[in-house]
Amino acid sequence: METRMNSLLLNIEKTRLEMIHLAFLYGYSNPNVIQCSQKLDSLLNVYNNKNVKH
Repeated sequence: METRMNSLLLNIEKTRLEMIHLAFLYGYSNPNVIQCSQKLDSLLNVYNNKNVKH
């Protein structure tokens, strides 16, 4: 379980950095930035749901 949580946290951080990079290159309203933001939201929801259950 701990390994999955670490993997999830790494994926969250990777996606966050990707979103920042894309926003810097293309601006906040670019479809790629929005898609990345939605992916980050989903990952954060998974993380929050796992923490609520414990």
